[in-house]
Amino acid sequence: MARSDDLSPQLLLDYLVELGTALMSAGCPTHRLEELLVTIAKHEGHSADVFALPTGLFVSLRTPNGEPSRLAMIRVQEWTNDLEKLTELDELLNEVIENKIDIAAARVRIAEVQKQPAVWSKPWKLLAAVASSAGAAVVLGGDVFDAALAGGGGLLLRMLMLLLGQSERMRVLENFVGGVVAAIAAGVATRVWPGHSREVLVLAIIIQLLPGLTLTVGLSELTYRNLVAGTARVMHAAVTLLSLVFGIAVVVSFEKSVAETPVAVAARDAAPFALQLLSLLFASFGFGVMMGLPRRRLIIAFASSALVFAVTLITRPLPTAHAVFLDALVLGVGGNLFARVTSRPAQLFHMPGMLLLVPGALSFRSLDSLLAGDAVLGISGLADVILVAVALVMGLLVANVALPARKAL
Repeated sequence: MARSDDLSPQLLLDYLVELGTALMSAGCPTHRLEELLVTIAKHEGHSADVFALPTGLFVSLRTPNGEPSRLAMIRVQEWTNDLEKLTELDELLNEVIENKIDIAAARVRIAEVQKQPAVWSKPWKLLAAVASSAGAAVVLGGDVFDAALAGGGGLLLRMLMLLLGQSERMRVLENFVGGVVAAIAAGVATRVWPGHSREVLVLAIIIQLLPGLTLTVGLSELTYRNLVAGTARVMHAAVTLLSLVFGIAVVVSFEKSVAETPVAVAARDAAPFALQLLSLLFASFGFGVMMGLPRRRLIIAFASSALVFAVTLITRPLPTAHAVFLDALVLGVGGNLFARVTSRPAQLFHMPGMLLLVPGALSFRSLDSLLAGDAVLGISGLADVILVAVALVMGLLVANVALPARKAL
């Protein structure tokens, strides 16, 4: 690698901007990204000021004497959760720090990673949608038949999302349309096969669209005082939820005006333990594919989800917020230990398990109550959502203090 005295400020700035953009597109939180880019600049003998947003990145370089030298701003067009790209970028970063490749070669590798096609083809993504919805149905209190119905609804929803994703103009409506499709599919299923919970089916079908992870990351950024980025993510999660709930409300309101509303189904007992384990396997596969994990890394998603499932069984008697805090604490320690042992990003282990903890379904129920006119229940539910989300964030923060990952990612 070029030494700091041979490295031009412009080359370093280009590297920081390209690396930062790629990491943000792969799902790196802004507070981690800012710390990482500042550390890289310091390693190369420069000082950097970094301001990251979900949709943009500002990087300013200063010379070793503290004088301003370069400033760059770039818009981030897309931010998702792609754990495989995040891992490859982390490996590339390690090679640069260890002087195995220089920054010029690293920039070429970053461009190659960005251009890589998706790990999973569309048929596999459709199968993952079936698996995640079917597994979620059991977790939410359904039986085998509920899982089959939810899997069919999840397949229909994912097919529609892939179709809408081909049009920039229609993409902004995908959450509203997703809510409509989920409500129609669940309504038809419960009328053809009475005795099944419509709420369980709706939640299981839209599980792939619920922004619980975005909400949690946003609160985490707010905790680290990244106020603008955190607020942007929280508002994005809120708009997504409102779009989903409004889509469902449109269908329910139409049904009430033309037909009798189906009778609500009483809550069932928890599914047999063997069925819960099977649903965990299905859900882990679905979450892993949705986050871009290749086949060789799917075992990580299974291990992360299994750890959360085991701790959840132990903490089930506790109040929800206390249980989520302990679940997140154990998940955080497990992910940081994984990062220490494997030299891989802790997020690789954290993300799949977090999908089982984030309060997406709870926040959906709260907004649904508000739109139904039950303000007391809706506001109480939203307060519970905030408490659970904060408990999740605090559990991860305590884990980072108790056992740091020793990695920026």
